[in-house]
Amino acid sequence: MNQVGACDGHVRPATRADAPGIVWVSASSILPGEDVGFGGRMDSPFRDTSALLAAWRDPNLVQGEEVLVAEMDGRIVGCVTVEDSGRELELVNIDVPLELQGRGIGTMLVRSVEQRARAAGKQAVTLGTSRNAEGVAWKSLPWWQHLGYRVTHEEENPWTQSIGPGVREIRMRKDLPPE
Repeated sequence: MNQVGACDGHVRPATRADAPGIVWVSASSILPGEDVGFGGRMDSPFRDTSALLAAWRDPNLVQGEEVLVAEMDGRIVGCVTVEDSGRELELVNIDVPLELQGRGIGTMLVRSVEQRARAAGKQAVTLGTSRNAEGVAWKSLPWWQHLGYRVTHEEENPWTQSIGPGVREIRMRKDLPPE
């Protein structure tokens, strides 16, 4: 477990019993309609408890992604999914409820992913965020940069094309020097 004093919580692998809390976190992490043109998790099982449970593969895999949760006082307060991509660990999605953002929960989740990557001998953590057709980057871009992630490139791909013409994925990376 990853203990972090800043927000007095910890990160752990999710369990099936966490599904309702994960769905709550996912549903309350952005304002309604805020991700229009940015993609979000369209058709995501993380938006419905029954769908999430149907997609769940023990111990904690959903659609090939490992699911981790942040917990404080016995309550799920954040969720992150990661995927092993060889020499790197891909941080696929991260959610913290709006009412709890700014308290260090997201940073705790990211640091936990970085620790897992280092422990597994990975060279970097990678991720993608989006830029809508008007050229506006998703609101988390400055936060990622503050955490040490750098933009490597932007691309159109099947995910961005499913959102709409002109949408691009901003690919980011943080190299992990060996400890």
